[in-house]
Amino acid sequence: MTAGSQAQGSWGNMKGDKAEVVVKELIERKLKERGLIIEETSHGKSKTLKLNDGRILIFGTEPDIGIYESTISTMVIQIAIEIKGGIDPAAALERFGASLKSLRRAKQDNINSITILIMQNVSLTSKAQDEIKSSFMTIDYLFTIDDLISNEESMDRLFKVIKI
Repeated sequence: MTAGSQAQGSWGNMKGDKAEVVVKELIERKLKERGLIIEETSHGKSKTLKLNDGRILIFGTEPDIGIYESTISTMVIQIAIEIKGGIDPAAALERFGASLKSLRRAKQDNINSITILIMQNVSLTSKAQDEIKSSFMTIDYLFTIDDLISNEESMDRLFKVIKI
């Protein structure tokens, strides 16, 4: 049974990793289509894109996607996106808690930053939805991966929020 549980958990994690990759690829493709990228660098699992409006977009881990305004001495976070693509409803609250921590950090760094949570529909259990509603001071926008992939209007709304 332990092996089965581990295999199920690994499968769920792979699905979550795949969802993150898909969302990042959709955003990067839109940036390229619109000719917004002026420089691209990769370091490890992280990728940095300098945009023609002066912003810097980092595909990383904390947050999964960060969009920063660069000043002479610092980078100030403008938009923080957390993507939780795991499909195990039992672990939804744990994933949500990790996301919330990252989004809170963005709000602490810049109270005016926009925070976005992207999750799988299956993870939005009633308890998870209650937690999300009670975190309205931290989460500005909620999208589901399912809607972003299957509904062009949802993806366009995300692009509008992140100004691309």
